[in-house]
Amino acid sequence: MVIKNWRENPPSIVHRSGIDWRLLSKEGEKGVDPESACLRAIKFVSLAWLQPGLSYEPHSHSDHEEIYYIISGKGTMRIDGEKRKIRDGDIIYIPVNSVHEIINDGEEMIKFLAFAANIR
Repeated sequence: MVIKNWRENPPSIVHRSGIDWRLLSKEGEKGVDPESACLRAIKFVSLAWLQPGLSYEPHSHSDHEEIYYIISGKGTMRIDGEKRKIRDGDIIYIPVNSVHEIINDGEEMIKFLAFAANIR
């Protein structure tokens, strides 16, 4: 049985501005504790926080698609040039190779779960 609590995982900085707790990862992924590297079809599950006034740098992934589930906060999501407002309760699909960016233009921390699935 694998049970992970985000409070027990060390956070890392992602995309120069977000705080990320990698909760579960794909089997064999380097730098991940062996218990967390249990996934086969999903690349990772992370809890992410983004402070007000910050954003992830625009980026894309050639090896996986992503889903963000917004737990709390408000902001803007940009995918391939299209911008839309987001808020708690929203789920966002990010296709492979899509340039995407999450922007916290709200007044509180955006907290979200990020799921990535391999396409190969």
